[in-house]
Amino acid sequence: MPPDVFLLPPFFDYGATLCWAVSGALVGARRGYDLVGVFILALVSSTGGGLLRDGLFLQEGTPLLLRTPEYLSLVGFATACVMIFGKRLTSLPGFQRIVVLFDALGLGAYAVVGMNLSLVKGLNIPAAMLVGMVNATGGGILRSAISGREPHLFRPGKFEAVAALVGCGVYMTLRQGLATSPTVAAWITIAVVFVVRMGSVVYGVSTSAVNSFKDEWGQDRPLP
Repeated sequence: MPPDVFLLPPFFDYGATLCWAVSGALVGARRGYDLVGVFILALVSSTGGGLLRDGLFLQEGTPLLLRTPEYLSLVGFATACVMIFGKRLTSLPGFQRIVVLFDALGLGAYAVVGMNLSLVKGLNIPAAMLVGMVNATGGGILRSAISGREPHLFRPGKFEAVAALVGCGVYMTLRQGLATSPTVAAWITIAVVFVVRMGSVVYGVSTSAVNSFKDEWGQDRPLP
């Protein structure tokens, strides 16, 4: 492993993967999917960003998902929990809070992993930031696309893509501008993204649509 590669602690990586897998499985269950459908949504929600990173952008060969059995085991466990316990799972004390916390932590963590691997591969700064954004948010986009829903990232809402973008800027400034070590830059970035994301959730701060086109919202028009 090259010395500049930042690795997430296993408990952190697996915890975020499990939470995102559960959120994807819940979407499938609420859509009325069977076991296969619930598993697929859990899979793409939790590992879709990494699949896009390795397969599309960095072309690293066999994706990490297929080289590390723990990920598929976590997806299977999340699927089983949702299929067996159903709504009882979401009614557990603190369930929603845990999911939100891991989501906020994972958002910055996977943005960092994507950017770090991109820099090691020799990508330029804009390209590395793009990979970081996709690594952080790609799973949610794939989940929505597969389930036939408009990706929530495209709609006004709490800072998610914005938080990831801020984190990408912070990480690149620390690494490329200030020559900060990968590990220090990574944890600072994760903390910044967490604060931005949770601040948006706690204080109800949201993005907004382009109001000058308000009269055309929801209409299908030909491209200009």
